[in-house]
Amino acid sequence: MLAIVALVAVSCKEAKEKAGEATDAVEEVATDVKEGAEEAAKDVKEGVEEAVDSVKAKAEEAVEGVKEGAEKAADAAAEKVEEVKEAVKN
Repeated sequence: MLAIVALVAVSCKEAKEKAGEATDAVEEVATDVKEGAEEAAKDVKEGVEEAVDSVKAKAEEAVEGVKEGAEKAADAAAEKVEEVKEAVKN
């Protein structure tokens, strides 16, 4: 009888140790997954920020181009007005 009790006690101890090892392994995997997800989220955020910055830069370039075009058109119109004024005087 004592041998059976000792055997059960050893089996329980081994089961407890195995459960502890399994818990540690699960915690390690969960930590790895969490760190991987955080890194992936950081990479995605950086990629989005870069894309937004690129779009902003392109928009600013487009606005500058429109401004330059508008200035040239205004200058050309002013020249034509001056030409008309000169023609009217003569």
